[in-house]
Amino acid sequence: MANTLRAIPLSTVERLSIYLRTLRESLVEGMDFISSTEIGKRNDFTAAQVRKDLSCFGNFGIKGTGYQISELINTLETILGLDREWKVAIFGLGKLGGALACYKGLKSARFNVVAIFDVDPKKVDKTYKNIPVYHSDMLKKVVREKKIQIAIIAVPTDSAKATIQRIIDAGIKGILNFTEARVPYPDEYILKNVNLAGELESISYYLIHSDL
Repeated sequence: MANTLRAIPLSTVERLSIYLRTLRESLVEGMDFISSTEIGKRNDFTAAQVRKDLSCFGNFGIKGTGYQISELINTLETILGLDREWKVAIFGLGKLGGALACYKGLKSARFNVVAIFDVDPKKVDKTYKNIPVYHSDMLKKVVREKKIQIAIIAVPTDSAKATIQRIIDAGIKGILNFTEARVPYPDEYILKNVNLAGELESISYYLIHSDL
């Protein structure tokens, strides 16, 4: 089963997160059941796409009635690993790192930032928003003590490759990289790159080619 889940495309997993937000919104609206058509409509997906994605993980829903919202929320939270707390470290206490440390959505989604790493002597050995700030030389020790599982990379691009390699060497297997640096990594690690400039470039492309 693990190998099967590992083979599921990232795009499918990303859509599960979208479905989960839709389900939570629907529950707040007072709904008990929702159809694949309604989920798709709210997110510009087809009903067939919704059903196909969910079928990768089991059989859900009642024919003619739809999905029981609270049950499907619990199921998706379990599939996405949101039924547990994840220990997270932020690397780089610049503007982006600081903003991420302040983002309340991380903790509400059970991603608990327990450490920040930096090399600036004016920042280390202090706290930021009640989060301890450590020098990067302390990485392996802090990872072991705090059982950190996910790293968020917000360091300058010129130091990103070395930082990511140190994170891999420290055994943190989940990495979210906000820099432009790209490095090879072992198969058992998960590294996702978030390129804000690249996303904006794709938007600008479609804006100037809107007639195509």
